[in-house]
Amino acid sequence: MEAETAVFPDLSDFEFFMIILQNTWEKLRVPDKFAKLLDGQEPREVKLREASGGRRLWDVAVLFDGEGHMYLERGWQPFARAHDIGLGNFLVFSYDGDAVLTVKVFDGSMCRRHYHDDDDDDTNTGSGTSSHSGTNNSMDSVSNDISSRSTAEMKMDDALTSQFTVTLKPSHLGDRQKQYLNVPPAFQNAHGYDRRREVVLRMRGEKWSVSLKHNVRADGKTRASLRYGWHQFCVDNGLGVGDVCFFRALHGVGVGDDHALKVEVRKRDDTFLE
Repeated sequence: MEAETAVFPDLSDFEFFMIILQNTWEKLRVPDKFAKLLDGQEPREVKLREASGGRRLWDVAVLFDGEGHMYLERGWQPFARAHDIGLGNFLVFSYDGDAVLTVKVFDGSMCRRHYHDDDDDDTNTGSGTSSHSGTNNSMDSVSNDISSRSTAEMKMDDALTSQFTVTLKPSHLGDRQKQYLNVPPAFQNAHGYDRRREVVLRMRGEKWSVSLKHNVRADGKTRASLRYGWHQFCVDNGLGVGDVCFFRALHGVGVGDDHALKVEVRKRDDTFLE
């Protein structure tokens, strides 16, 4: 590992974040900007440390796909399982030097999780198990890690009903009179969008009122979509095809009977609007 850590340039205190949008247990792609800052070097391994987990280190293999994209691969899955990382989780990575990335995990409540580690007095590597505990890289050790996590956890259903993500297509940005964005059924049902007439989109300190249009499908169910006002939101924020919009339900924000959605946008160049 020592030979690999030397290739990292001085990135101390560099941070990036990731939003888990799909099952990423097999591998996780990190932002291209971070990969570019490695200045052409391609380390084969990094170590992950959960910010509240003491000094425990997890060995994770690094994969480059030939196009400059960097992935966390072998070793990422046990780390993700041990910390119950799932859909909708928000991860903040900080580079601490010596090829170590410290990870903070935020769940669907938008609050950071805190994990308890009984092995804080020892530095642990490899599988992430204690160097003095006598255990190996088994599902029992992973289960112990999961059972000791904070009670502030998010279930899959919570993610589906508190937020949704859309990658913009031409249908979302076409002719002004035809622009629309369908609301996912799970989110729609959770917030009564089949009965609401309007929602409020909030981003960068501004807000936009957007009308909901209701279409009855062949199965008799109503499908709600963002319609009038959506065009203005896109124009005002310079949105384009390929941009990714993250919508999150807000509660208690003083907007009367209207339902408010906080919006964050990841542009195609990996920069963020929020």
